[in-house]
Amino acid sequence: AMGTRFLLTAESPLPKTTAERYFKASVNEIFVTRQVDGLPQRVIMNEFVGRLESSNPLVNFIRALRSGLEYRKLTGASLSELLRSGLALRRGNELTRTQMLMAANAPIVIRRAMVEGRPAEGVLPSGVVAGLINDRPTCAELIERIMREGTGADRQLAAFDRTHDMKAVVDHIVAETYEGLN
Repeated sequence: AMGTRFLLTAESPLPKTTAERYFKASVNEIFVTRQVDGLPQRVIMNEFVGRLESSNPLVNFIRALRSGLEYRKLTGASLSELLRSGLALRRGNELTRTQMLMAANAPIVIRRAMVEGRPAEGVLPSGVVAGLINDRPTCAELIERIMREGTGADRQLAAFDRTHDMKAVVDHIVAETYEGLN
């Protein structure tokens, strides 16, 4: 959740088109898929992810091979280096062969959306809060807000510890909110 929140700050190098897609997302569009690289990934549903979800295994296999070749070109790695890396990844994470092949998808399809600014053609990794974010504060403003809200939560917990009465906590929250409005 914090990664997504800081991703959408004023200082973030996230392309404007991609940020706009995050702001348009509703909480109902955020879900977990295994179709990106075989491992669970929380993402925002978009055109690309919709195609991944509805594609048959052969299409996804071909897509993974293309991503592998694109990744090779991007990194300059040899085929043997990619194979060694994939096998190590497979052993270290107990992946299937299919998951190992799909691993090349993630950096390529995430890059399309997050670096190149093509959110409909790539993957938008997301915390569950993305559908609730509607502003782009500076990092300093965000940290200040987090500290203020954390202090408020501490006061609410203290009110409950004193009273063991949820109504007292609600009354405390209402009183603080009212004070903040005046």
